Amino acid sequence: MQTPMLRFLTKSARPQPASRPPVGRRISVVIPSYNHAAYIAQAIGSVLDQDRPVDELIIVDDRSTDASRAVIAKAIDGYAGPVRILCDLLDRNGGAHAAIAHGLSKASGDVLTILNSDDAYAPDRFRAIHAALPPDGDFIAFTGVDFMDDSGARLAEDDPVRVWYRDVLGQAGACPTIGFALLRANIAVTSGNLVFSRGLYKRVGPFAAYRMCHDWDFLIRCMVHVEPIFVPGAHLRYRTHLTNTLKSTGDLMHSEGSAALKTYLALIARGPTANRLAPTPENWPVYFRFFIATYAPWFTGQPIEKVARQLFPDLETLPSWLSAAPVAGGFLTAPTPEQDALALRRVVDLLMPR
Repeated sequence: MQTPMLRFLTKSARPQPASRPPVGRRISVVIPSYNHAAYIAQAIGSVLDQDRPVDELIIVDDRSTDASRAVIAKAIDGYAGPVRILCDLLDRNGGAHAAIAHGLSKASGDVLTILNSDDAYAPDRFRAIHAALPPDGDFIAFTGVDFMDDSGARLAEDDPVRVWYRDVLGQAGACPTIGFALLRANIAVTSGNLVFSRGLYKRVGPFAAYRMCHDWDFLIRCMVHVEPIFVPGAHLRYRTHLTNTLKSTGDLMHSEGSAALKTYLALIARGPTANRLAPTPENWPVYFRFFIATYAPWFTGQPIEKVARQLFPDLETLPSWLSAAPVAGGFLTAPTPEQDALALRRVVDLLMPR
């Protein structure tokens, strides 16, 4: 009889074609696992119990020191459903970004997604997402989020995390696009809420080696190429406990957030973006300048423009739109001049309601 550890390293559940949904995109889910023996069985179960089955589940253990691998082996033992299950073990502990990259490198689907090992999907997650995706081309999408505590109970409405989430969604409603909302706050909340095309992943590259904001960094790099899609409804359950990063604070948050923002600003300084709705001075010649002078990103209280000038202290590296006078002419306006003006009008209406 195989031990749980050996089964973890060798088990591969074969799909049953007759059980599959109608022809559509193939979905691969990657679960990076590290020391979440208490939670990972729920995470796995939430993937396998989707009412729109996924095609592939890849579990990558990052050298857990608890019973995670034994729990994983037990959770998938005897599974005979439509999902192909693969398990792998990293050679050494490399962090979440390394486990995610390894899992995505093994994925065969054209739709790629992640589930953190302490979170869980709602049963209808992929049915809702699949219905919202464009018929072709690259994309990145995320859904609304519900929050649970360490025991799996839903957080109270007045819990600070739930209050924070309502606040950032409210701020997002004041923005003309999802892209602008994401520059203010990570309304996707976690890497486990991101669903993206294989083609986009190849264009953008892997998740950066950040602890606090590898998800936000990946998202804002993606929106240079495509406009993110928000799928309403709480289709992801995010677990809050003492060891996750949503409650972490300090210098790491500021340093990583600043580095990710600098990467985005350097990308948009190269010229026109493939996503013509992306927050750039070319696409939004009036509103963008107002936005960066007014709003702060999630990791600091300073406006984006002030942070940007600190990130590019040398005139030689300073993006031209930061050194130029704030004029509306001379740009390629992607949405339309009318949309640019309406974005400003929306702010005025919010500040001075009739």
